[in-house]
Amino acid sequence: MKTRTPIAAFTLATALALSAPLAATEPDDHFIIRDCEQSRADLAGAIREYAENEEDWIFLAEFDLAGGDITALKVCYLPLGPDILDAGLHVGAMMPCGHIGLYEEDGGTKLSMLHPKFMTTLQPHPSLERAVENAEPAFEALLDHVLGGS
Repeated sequence: MKTRTPIAAFTLATALALSAPLAATEPDDHFIIRDCEQSRADLAGAIREYAENEEDWIFLAEFDLAGGDITALKVCYLPLGPDILDAGLHVGAMMPCGHIGLYEEDGGTKLSMLHPKFMTTLQPHPSLERAVENAEPAFEALLDHVLGGS
């Protein structure tokens, strides 16, 4: 009987995964999705400008994904840090950041962002509940500002 090497097994698994049809799933309530009038470039610039000019925010990254079909951004709302770390150093990977994707769909620009409550889904903890309560209005203010709501 022939045994497969780890490389051959990985190659086979990758080929099978790539040949399988992609399953489209509807977003759940862990995502905030907005239709946008701006282009991806203009919207990315507005998000960067907001985060760089607001005292409690920092702008960390902007990069393309999916061959340039998605503009990914990462911004952080610093006042949430103590509540997040109160849940344990192991949750540091969830620092007070917004993970935003900008893409085109049906002829328009879309913004998708992880809802802050993803943190409490991954790690139930009272201090994370507090972080989510404080994050929601902060991220809504960012979205309202960059989308022209205020």
